[in-house]
Amino acid sequence: MISPMPNLYEILSLDRSASSEQLARAIADRDLELEQRMLPDTDPQRRQLHTAFSVLADEQRRATYDEALSSSRALEWSDLEYLGNFGSFPDPVFRPQPAPQPAPPPQSNPYNYPTYSPEAPAPGPMSNPFAQPYTAPTPAPYGGSAPVPDVHADRPSAGLRLGMALLDGLTFSMVSGLLLVGANSENVFSGMLVGLVGVAWFLGFEVLTGASPVKHLFGYQVRDSATGEKLSWEQSLKRQWWRAVSVVPVIGWLASFIGMIAIGTSIKPQTGFIGSHDRWAGAEVVRKPGR
Repeated sequence: MISPMPNLYEILSLDRSASSEQLARAIADRDLELEQRMLPDTDPQRRQLHTAFSVLADEQRRATYDEALSSSRALEWSDLEYLGNFGSFPDPVFRPQPAPQPAPPPQSNPYNYPTYSPEAPAPGPMSNPFAQPYTAPTPAPYGGSAPVPDVHADRPSAGLRLGMALLDGLTFSMVSGLLLVGANSENVFSGMLVGLVGVAWFLGFEVLTGASPVKHLFGYQVRDSATGEKLSWEQSLKRQWWRAVSVVPVIGWLASFIGMIAIGTSIKPQTGFIGSHDRWAGAEVVRKPGR
């Protein structure tokens, strides 16, 4: 029996009147807390958060979900995962079949007359003894072996993203060294200036051109995971938060280093190679069309 659709607002104690952006921020914050507690992505709590984020962070998917929730449709978590991946519920939605009626008891045949059984017809002279018995194809259940589009095929792996990040850092170091030649590197204000220029460098390239210089070189772009457009300044700042905190004197570099490690470990096949900073910003790194 299929139970009523899971109410994400009640399960996660979310304000239904909040905007999709506010819900996305709240869900991402909770997932980050669980990740910092070393809970794996396979943990049921984190899987629920990932499903809720994919549904509620997008206005169109959320509207589809809210409409189904208001009409009390009988759906399951697997249907919500399908909605989060493809923007609609599976069609047709698999509904429970009526329970089979018990077969009537066999009637007695005291005279031992031959009986006819439609389920097991006796082979007659017109039957083909060499024909293979027909077996009706079994439909693959949702979530089983049925083919679905590979939505992660065009995203770079964690190793490739790390390599591009290192090359980006090296590129910026060379450029900033030329621009800030003569500055005292031991001065606190000089260090903050370099950090601010770095944040402006990466945010500017990401928002205005769609990716950092090295990502362009390797044929990748950073885009909004829902619309496919370039990121806004706010989205890019969320995604680059670990760079932004590096400008804080004394402890900024430590917070940035810890954040970089946490982000790196969150980029893996189980998450579709989407890091925790990507989820918070509603972004993704994908290969450019035709590359």
